[in-house]
Amino acid sequence: MQLNSSFISNIKDLYGELGKAWIKKLPTDVNQLCKKYGLKFIKIMPNLTYHFVGLVQILATGENAILKIAPINENIDKEAQWLQCFDKAVPKVFWYDNAHHALLMEYLVPGESLKSLVSVDDDKATRIICHTINALQSHQKKTNLLRFKHLSELEKNFLILENRIEKKMLSQAVSWFRDMTSNRSNDVLLHGDLHHDNILSTGSGWKAIDPHGYIGDPVFEIGPMIYNPRDDYFPKDHSLSQVIERRLKIITEELSFDTQCIKVWAFCMTILSMAWTVEDHGYVPEFELKIARTIRDMSL
Repeated sequence: MQLNSSFISNIKDLYGELGKAWIKKLPTDVNQLCKKYGLKFIKIMPNLTYHFVGLVQILATGENAILKIAPINENIDKEAQWLQCFDKAVPKVFWYDNAHHALLMEYLVPGESLKSLVSVDDDKATRIICHTINALQSHQKKTNLLRFKHLSELEKNFLILENRIEKKMLSQAVSWFRDMTSNRSNDVLLHGDLHHDNILSTGSGWKAIDPHGYIGDPVFEIGPMIYNPRDDYFPKDHSLSQVIERRLKIITEELSFDTQCIKVWAFCMTILSMAWTVEDHGYVPEFELKIARTIRDMSL
């Protein structure tokens, strides 16, 4: 089983010795799951990050599906629960195996990520994310939201940025974040990482994958689309400030969110993403730092 080096590095960085042992045992786990559920393994999906994802065939029906396995139970269990809370804009779940930290779900075809549209038409890509947010927030099944963490629990993640970025910038992010998570009257179930790579094409539209799963302010969901894609796909035909300003303007047009709240969450989520990068990889991402400064200085 050929796993890409960046995936192996990510798993080792995040899980240490547990991650190394999991990677070594992964082929055995995949074989056991295929035997247990009547699956035929086809191939490893490209661009693995923090979970193993493989294309399989369900032998009983001939249908293709996605097998997803995680090193620890918490993330995959939360994902399975999250996906089953919606009746639109997410892939169908076939089963969840607690013992193997594994999930079998619908294979999306053609399955192209929204990232491929960014360099062609970033405005359209931004509108598609807005439409996905609206679909998710309009089609939530009645469920016990207490199964998911509240956004307020993420405040502690900002601490890792102390003495790594400007004190005033960090203080502003923490203050705004605290304000935005204090009022819980309009809380909804959130994806938590709704960017271009996590929205895939289907024959009839787009569906969201790889949720983090939180409850909190609906406006929070716009954050990840601001600083993504964090690679060569990010638009280069305009300046960084023009791209960010345009995206924020489209969000205000497409979603019935308060303009200032949009700016605040875009800023806070960019800073929070920086904190996660430091936590996982030990460095402050300069690209997101530039975006945070751009948002901070922007008047909408």
